Amino acid sequence: MTRSATYVTSLPGATFLGSIVRAIADIAKALQHRREIVHLAEFDDRMLKDIGLIRSDVEGALAESLLHNPSRVLVRCAERHTRSERMAAPVRSARPVVPLVKSVAA
Repeated sequence: MTRSATYVTSLPGATFLGSIVRAIADIAKALQHRREIVHLAEFDDRMLKDIGLIRSDVEGALAESLLHNPSRVLVRCAERHTRSERMAAPVRSARPVVPLVKSVAA
């Protein structure tokens, strides 16, 4: 006797079991991202700036609870830095690259 996927997912408690499995997977992913962010903490300030972060961003991400994914904090920080840099960038007046030459009537 074979069971179809519909039968297995319609069992009472299957949604509860599915949510438990998802929660465990999310925690495992958060721990993996935390290990990767620990490697980011070893970068110097110039390297962090190249990827749009500062040291306090990395420290703040590592200060998050173990149950939260710290990479989301870094994404928000990088977006915030990018937005503030765009707003602070001076607007340069447009100048023609080639000077305009007026023809002289002969």
